[in-house]
Amino acid sequence: MYFCLGVHFMYLNNAWYVGAWSSEVNRKPFQRFMLDKPLVFYRKENGEPVALDDRCCHRFAPLSAGWLDGDNIVCGYHGFTYAPSGTCVSIPGVEKKPKKIGVMGYPVIEKWGWIWVWMGNAEAADETKIPDFHYLQDPAWTGHGETLNLKSNYNLVVENLLDLTHAKYVHKTTLATNDVTEFPLTITEQEDTIIVERMMRGIKASPLFAHAGNFTEPVDHRQHIVFTPPCYISINTTVVSAANSIENKSADIRILNALTPETSTTTNYFWNLVRCFALEDEDMTKFLYEGNKYAFSEDQEIIEKQQQMWNTVPNAKPIPFPHDKGIIQKGKLMERLISSETFNYD
Repeated sequence: MYFCLGVHFMYLNNAWYVGAWSSEVNRKPFQRFMLDKPLVFYRKENGEPVALDDRCCHRFAPLSAGWLDGDNIVCGYHGFTYAPSGTCVSIPGVEKKPKKIGVMGYPVIEKWGWIWVWMGNAEAADETKIPDFHYLQDPAWTGHGETLNLKSNYNLVVENLLDLTHAKYVHKTTLATNDVTEFPLTITEQEDTIIVERMMRGIKASPLFAHAGNFTEPVDHRQHIVFTPPCYISINTTVVSAANSIENKSADIRILNALTPETSTTTNYFWNLVRCFALEDEDMTKFLYEGNKYAFSEDQEIIEKQQQMWNTVPNAKPIPFPHDKGIIQKGKLMERLISSETFNYD
């Protein structure tokens, strides 16, 4: 199996994946695919979120087409009723309580405005494995985000975010920094995370940062990208006036990304851009949100075309170059984690 670059179709099961924004989950069941599996989400009467396989064990009708009865969900086809654990608790016309019948229930945690689902062995669920995205609800930071649905394997999106040299070519009016390929990368691995860093000194600010920080003079632009398995990228960008500049300005932004595989060729992309300056400036929030959204639409266009080409040569190996170091390290890390998990299950 080749993991260093590009598409592969195995998943890390014992991990947390973002299933939804907190605001999406309510007392009306809804369906979302995760790792090729249909899940149904809803909230119990006390507000706790629930995630179950969205497939009644009777005739495989989607439970999301049913309704809630208290904390239980009722199949809208023949009335089979399931507890939040997934256990079937009632079958119409059958007086005896069913035994060992039900659907898969998943550990769920609501944190930082997202609903996190543990897709593997429930006994192994460990909240400490959720990446540190506290910026999403930290009062010292503010911002906005949304969900994109991409017609591509999630790895293509992860790898796009690990290698920002594409900004010069894909994001000419938003994130482009013309000198990005001239500066070296530093790659480190710390406790199953990959950190990609690049410091660009004395460069012209990108269009987005020039506006956000009101930069007119050269800047020092630091990229600090953290990959946390299986599908999380935190892009931490700090831009300050260059040492020889007459200005004394700064802008600090975090782009937090959760790339949840929907299927082997589609991805639900949850993202949020937050900042720690101009907190009360709604125009700044709108500008950064719309600018980043436009940049991601540019990514979406090229990545979906890339997926189409991958489909024509699924077993081919791409040719790496020096700026792919972070992608290569990520691939080796994921190969090790998935292989270890497969071995343990066998």
